Amino acid sequence: MAKITKEIMSDTTVEDIKKLDVACKELSNENKIRHVGVINNLGRLIAGGFKVGISPLLDSDKVAMTYMQMQLDFKMRQELDEVLGPIDYIASRRTKQLIISVPIKDNLVLISAEPDADDKQIIKKAEELFDDIIISTI
Repeated sequence: MAKITKEIMSDTTVEDIKKLDVACKELSNENKIRHVGVINNLGRLIAGGFKVGISPLLDSDKVAMTYMQMQLDFKMRQELDEVLGPIDYIASRRTKQLIISVPIKDNLVLISAEPDADDKQIIKKAEELFDDIIISTI
């Protein structure tokens, strides 16, 4: 699971991260899921990670860059919230991967799964697991 540093923890408490980590681990037990992580507002992984035994399709630098891109994309889409309403989730199905991001305050739950995974089922489970987690200091 995620390595915790003082810089990354600035927006969340250790207790928050533990709760997020537990939820990430539970969701990653679902069939066809490869990665479940929580990305903070700086685009850094603060909880979760790749499922044990799964190798990322990207090298570690590109994974870190993808985290930042997903957070930036989310922030840009939020500019339309006043007119269209807030984002429930963002899903992208590629040939080799399904990528879903679900916002929790300023953080994103980032999920990657096999391309034939059921996105609606994954989103429903993610919302069940993460909606009850209150983040203390955002």
